[in-house]
Amino acid sequence: MNMDNRIQVSGIDIEWKLEDGRCTFEKLPVVMIWVDTSLAGLFSGVQAMVGTPRYLLALQSEGRKSVEEDWKVLSQFPDFHDGFKAMANIAAVAGWGEWHLVSLHPEKRECCFRIKHAWEGAYQKALGVCWGSGFLAGKMAGYCTKLFGTNCWADQTAFIAGGDPYDEFVVKPSTRSIELEMENLLATDEATRADMAVALRRLEKEIAERKRTEGMLRESEKRYRAIFEGAVEGILIARLDTKSFIYANPAVCRMFGYSADEITALSVGDVHPPDALRGILRDFEGQSHGRKQVVVNAPCLRKDASLFYADIVFGRIVIDGVECNLGFFTDITERKRAENALQKAHKLESLGVLAGGIAHDFNNLLMGVFANIDMARSRCDPDEEAIAFLDEAMKVAARAADLTKQLLTFSKGGAPTRRTGHLAEMAKETARFTLSGSNISCDFDIPEDLWLCSFDENQMAQVVQNIVLNAQQAMPMGGSIRIGAANLSLQGGEHPSLGEGEFVRLSIQDSGVGIPQEMLQKIFDPFFTTRPKGSGLGLATAYSIMAKHEGHIDAESEYGKGSSFHIFLPAARKDSASLKAAEETVRRRSGRILIMDDQDFVRTVVGKMLTDMGCTVVDARDGQEALRLFTEAHDSPDPFRAVILDLTIPGGMGGKETVREFRKVDPAMTVIASSGYSEDPIMSNPEKFGFNASIRKPYTERELAKLLNALLGESK
Repeated sequence: MNMDNRIQVSGIDIEWKLEDGRCTFEKLPVVMIWVDTSLAGLFSGVQAMVGTPRYLLALQSEGRKSVEEDWKVLSQFPDFHDGFKAMANIAAVAGWGEWHLVSLHPEKRECCFRIKHAWEGAYQKALGVCWGSGFLAGKMAGYCTKLFGTNCWADQTAFIAGGDPYDEFVVKPSTRSIELEMENLLATDEATRADMAVALRRLEKEIAERKRTEGMLRESEKRYRAIFEGAVEGILIARLDTKSFIYANPAVCRMFGYSADEITALSVGDVHPPDALRGILRDFEGQSHGRKQVVVNAPCLRKDASLFYADIVFGRIVIDGVECNLGFFTDITERKRAENALQKAHKLESLGVLAGGIAHDFNNLLMGVFANIDMARSRCDPDEEAIAFLDEAMKVAARAADLTKQLLTFSKGGAPTRRTGHLAEMAKETARFTLSGSNISCDFDIPEDLWLCSFDENQMAQVVQNIVLNAQQAMPMGGSIRIGAANLSLQGGEHPSLGEGEFVRLSIQDSGVGIPQEMLQKIFDPFFTTRPKGSGLGLATAYSIMAKHEGHIDAESEYGKGSSFHIFLPAARKDSASLKAAEETVRRRSGRILIMDDQDFVRTVVGKMLTDMGCTVVDARDGQEALRLFTEAHDSPDPFRAVILDLTIPGGMGGKETVREFRKVDPAMTVIASSGYSEDPIMSNPEKFGFNASIRKPYTERELAKLLNALLGESK
């Protein structure tokens, strides 16, 4: 038999091996069908036994019987066209040919079907006969009987066996029925009943095999649908010619925020931003050549116009003869956020290297300027005209010191010097001072039972000041700022950037112009600013400070409706009564103090401060000289009461090494670490390295006096 045993369905080559009953998909065996003889031999034998009319009626009867199972598929669709298309896909893979619904007239209750490559017509054509495709006629008539709710009959109007390119059936309501036709035929020749029974049994066996194949195909379809519907990745199928979507799985609907019906009414151009569309379409067009494409970091538009990023893997498939693009979408928004955070950390680290290289020398210079101005001012009569100029000089020097502190925050050694205290009180004082004289009002919502925190007051004041200044600049015509605080107990994973534990959240909200969404992700980047006179360090500094405090800062904003910044700090449980600071008043004291610093002007100005307090000062240039002086004084009647050691001595022994030698001589000596910068964490944790305390350059006479009061007791 020379029938064509090969078809293509949805781009898949399907072939039947009639000699041994095998069926292959893309040359891989998937279903085994058993036949005991060739189709031509089987059906020509049946026809010869019972005659053509009875033979066709038997096939029609079997075709009708198969309708009940088929209708379970058809009835799942609200529209008969869609249901018939689904049934046609199953029939094509099962080897029943290519089915087409040519026309449907509900008002006339009439349908026209065309079927190409049907097996009945194929084997009849091979035998050189044309009896008609009875089985298919019974199926089509059965479908219409279900559809119209009345008995229908199929008249075959075109025949493959007769040379036509397809079998065609016109189905309409009729009083003819298979049972009545069978009875009329059998009544004319009783002898054929037994022959027909034998033929029907053999035919039913073949039909059962085909039904089994159809059932397996239906199960396969269910499995593939379950895989698509349950996939974590988003799946979108679009036509190559129109670029319109024809299928979307639930995962991709969740990604884009559309329902399945909404997204299948869109095309590729509707789900990507205009500035990225050209590249997306270029990759999409590449599928017409059957190439696989991978697009990384593809920007995608949700229904609410927000942006997310996805990696997309493209593949070409054919569905119902239409070339399509199959796209697998993986939402990488969180991964991209993590990558941005890592890049931000690298930027901060690079800036830290720069800051670390200049901070020590710069703060030494500031120490000379700052302290001398402070001392000159303290020696002037309050009524002198010079006081005003010195006050201005102090303000400029203080601004320079603040800038240095910001740079130090990025450096490896910029660890915070923490003390337990009230975060909200610091925020109140800083906000009021920053907004003094402005047209901005500030309201506070602070609970009385707010937990304490361990933090560097100077650094956290920078955070609040930078946020408040940004808010002020966002409201040039005036406005309001609201500062609130709350206690939070977070579970693991509750906040993406914080672990489990107790935190204090400080929220600063303004009524300004807001921040556009495309800029919101960049506001913590170093040197990013939208203001002509801005440095771009304010929020980057805040971000780095919070990271060094094991806390976090984030922002939310709606353009035109203001911005909110949220600061999270780990809570510290400590009695508030223990937080009273030492008195800052500069009073007279006595005793010898040793100063070690490599800069002459630093030794000079600190010496003057201590002399004014009543102390006797001895100075040294490096650790070796300091150790010699310290050892000599230790055995004398007038030993040193305290030592101030600079941590960094270029080419000599610095404070870290010197204090270890001091402890060998006198473990109880009061030793203070002093530095403008150090890569070691000595300034934030001096006790761990053998010091009693630390003081950062530049500092004033009052700050030094406060520290000595705390370490040596009140002065007289």
